[in-house]
Amino acid sequence: MKKTIFIMFTVIIILSFNIINGYAVDNHILITAHRGSSLYYPENTLTSIAKAIEENADYVEVDVRLTKDNKVVLFHDNTLKRVNGRNQSIEDMTLEEVKKVDNGSYKNKKYDYENIPTLEEVFENFKGKIKFNIELKMNNKKGYELSKEVSKLIKEYSMSQDVVVSSFNKLTIEKFKKDNKDIKTGYIISNPIDNIEKLECDFISIKYNLLSKELVEKIHENNKEIHIWTINDEEDIRKIIKLGVENIITDDVNLVKYILLG
Repeated sequence: MKKTIFIMFTVIIILSFNIINGYAVDNHILITAHRGSSLYYPENTLTSIAKAIEENADYVEVDVRLTKDNKVVLFHDNTLKRVNGRNQSIEDMTLEEVKKVDNGSYKNKKYDYENIPTLEEVFENFKGKIKFNIELKMNNKKGYELSKEVSKLIKEYSMSQDVVVSSFNKLTIEKFKKDNKDIKTGYIISNPIDNIEKLECDFISIKYNLLSKELVEKIHENNKEIHIWTINDEEDIRKIIKLGVENIITDDVNLVKYILLG
């Protein structure tokens, strides 16, 4: 009996300490590795995803685009210029051409072997090891086709419970949700937004500097989760935790874990 009372007292002390400091160990906040573990490794690559798994992230966020021959690949930018110096878009290239792109040297020359992976490769390599936030990078040429092909791959690999799908394009995400009711979807915003109650999605993915206590309450009142992007500063992370979000998207998984554990 005395031992039980001692354990209960210890737990109360620990929880009280963490609450006073503005966060708790068991606060159920999930961590999403932004484009994989992208702080030190080339983003949206098999390596960055593998490292995010090693860091025990809950989700990895990946950006997807459609090639000229309708293959879904991981790539963020509109063109190859930042990572490869070429002013050429994925949508204008076949998968064979895309696979020849050096997708790692821009980060460090030792990653010159990294190519641009397909979403299918990602599912084959990492299914069951981590969950995915798949951001649809919309292009006027390939908008609807991208959504359709991503949906097809999710079903083919039975990943509906292991992915969420997000986009800056409101109509796209609403259409995706209508066609895939069993898949969680999120609307990404970087500017203030009204009429949250009218959004057909499961979570709002919001830029961290837009968040306020009032907005948190409004989003939660409308039964939607809050995913925050992309936050890497310790002070900002602590502020966000106190506001009560469900998911933190970060380049620095280890930093967020350290803060959450107190």
